[in-house]
Amino acid sequence: MQSINRKEPQLRRISTIEAINKRKQEAPNIAPLGEISAEKIGRLFGQKSPEKIIKPDPAPSKIKYKINRMWLSPIIKRSICLGLPSLALIIFGTYFYTSDNLRLKFNNVFEDAKLNIQARPEFQIELMKIDGASESLAMSIRKSLELNFPISSFKLDLLSLKIKIEEMAEVKSASLFLRPGGLLELEVTERVPLIIWRNGSSLELVDTEGEVSGIITSRLDRLDLPLFIGDGAKEFIHEALNIYKTADPIANRLRGLRRMGERRWDMILDRNQIIQLPETDPIDALKHILVLNSTQNILARDVVTIDMRDTSRPVLRLSDAANEIIRTSASME
Repeated sequence: MQSINRKEPQLRRISTIEAINKRKQEAPNIAPLGEISAEKIGRLFGQKSPEKIIKPDPAPSKIKYKINRMWLSPIIKRSICLGLPSLALIIFGTYFYTSDNLRLKFNNVFEDAKLNIQARPEFQIELMKIDGASESLAMSIRKSLELNFPISSFKLDLLSLKIKIEEMAEVKSASLFLRPGGLLELEVTERVPLIIWRNGSSLELVDTEGEVSGIITSRLDRLDLPLFIGDGAKEFIHEALNIYKTADPIANRLRGLRRMGERRWDMILDRNQIIQLPETDPIDALKHILVLNSTQNILARDVVTIDMRDTSRPVLRLSDAANEIIRTSASME
């Protein structure tokens, strides 16, 4: 048996120059560490090496850059924002007005949509309520308006209805409201007649403002109101009412007041008696007559006219029969 030589072989020492030359010769065969590691991982684990992701260049292209620069120009920006829509509207409007068929179709569609909306139940008015008016005035309002219910609220012109109601002599003011539930509500302020003014052959009812609130055919229709006669009687209503109030002791005999020459009043009593009041202070003159009547009962005598135009010298004019009696008595004496 041969003996085993356990001595390690002696390595030959390489000089520094030889080591450098050897390293230069082996350098082209050495792959980069990153690539070797990726390939080894793919072979060892059976996975593909990740694909390289190419990131886009953040810098804009030349065309995009030029477009952005143009958009910053005020003229270009204004032309695009205002010019193009205006041009489109002009083209569409020109085509619309030159095309009769298109315009007719558009009008038909618009009218159909309008009628469909107006015919909806929530827009229908079925009742009318009138507040603040007497029964006769309410009937007159209903006849003058001539509304056929149900009617669409879009077809009601409230302003024209208001004007039409206020044109009535009996109405001072009117307000119209559309209430939920298909209700048309009218709030009417009726003129309250204060006197009867005989204007020619007609009998007109006049309120405190001097406005005519109605016409009656007979004095018997409103015996509760005083009767005024003559031009200018409406302008002096309050003065005439004060005369009526002062003449309360003889109210049962008073038939009316007559305006004379637009200056003064005559009181018309039954039995064709007339009291002529002065132009100034007619109330004081009337009070003087009432005192004479209470003391001497002159109104019960056969007196036709009591002239108080000169309060310092009252004048009594007797009837013809009374004058005849006086003449007969004087001749017998």
